[in-house]
Amino acid sequence: MSDAPISLHYKAAPRNGAALVRSLFAGRPTQVASQQQAIRFDAHWHGAGADVARLAQYRAVCDLPDTGTLPLLYLHAMAMSLHMAILSHARFPLRLLGLVHWSNQLESMRPIPNDAAMDMHCTLDGIESTKRGQSFTIHTTLSTGGSVAWSETSTFLSPLARSKSGKKHAPDGSEPDWGAPVAQWAVAGNAGRRFAGPSGDWNPIHVSALTARLFGYPRAIAHGMFSAARCLALLQQGLPVDAPLALDLRFKRPLLIPGKVALHTAQDAESGPAATRFVLKVQPSGEPHIDGTLRVL
Repeated sequence: MSDAPISLHYKAAPRNGAALVRSLFAGRPTQVASQQQAIRFDAHWHGAGADVARLAQYRAVCDLPDTGTLPLLYLHAMAMSLHMAILSHARFPLRLLGLVHWSNQLESMRPIPNDAAMDMHCTLDGIESTKRGQSFTIHTTLSTGGSVAWSETSTFLSPLARSKSGKKHAPDGSEPDWGAPVAQWAVAGNAGRRFAGPSGDWNPIHVSALTARLFGYPRAIAHGMFSAARCLALLQQGLPVDAPLALDLRFKRPLLIPGKVALHTAQDAESGPAATRFVLKVQPSGEPHIDGTLRVL
């Protein structure tokens, strides 16, 4: 296979519906041979812009105010269209259903206005074998005025044997004393369907109990990026709108919906005084759903 990346170019948001349906029934494996692991993609969306209706819907679902700038994780939702163009491409070798969003790291160098024209660039540089399965990373940048304003690294896993318990990350050995929660809320049973529209993530494990049962879950589970957006909205309170930020996310156990969660925070001494560690725990079990660190750069 050639070392040259598969190049994709778009002047509007990719329409992936038909390709996604084909990829779901393509009989792809969950693990591939070494010669297929060298696959590379280079995807561009030129003149990318937020869809006004979807942006308003995203803010409503995630309970976000309109600050005049694009929410940090809405930019991930926009990038999902390019991600899915890669993952549903006929040359991408891994099975789409069953992929696990393992972790996400992003940096926001400056706020992006709601109506900004952007250039989006995504790359995938091969598939790696690990003890848990095969993983790959999609790197994304969003540029305005010729320079990068926002970037992210999304890591996905195609597991060897998926555990329906959803346990993804072992404890890192440095858990802080979380103390009492700073916020608690209920997540409605239709949260997955409501978030699927503006995010573009219609994974059947999120949209209904019926479709989730087909994959071994007793009920639908919340989107990890929906939960992260709710956390980030609270963590950003009191920060300047134009503060440059870095957000590291790790996805742990699934949240069955309807359900309840509690957000805990602690200062992260290792990352400096401008860093806050957080964990969103499923209630009443106290199991971690997501955790991460928010840093002011």
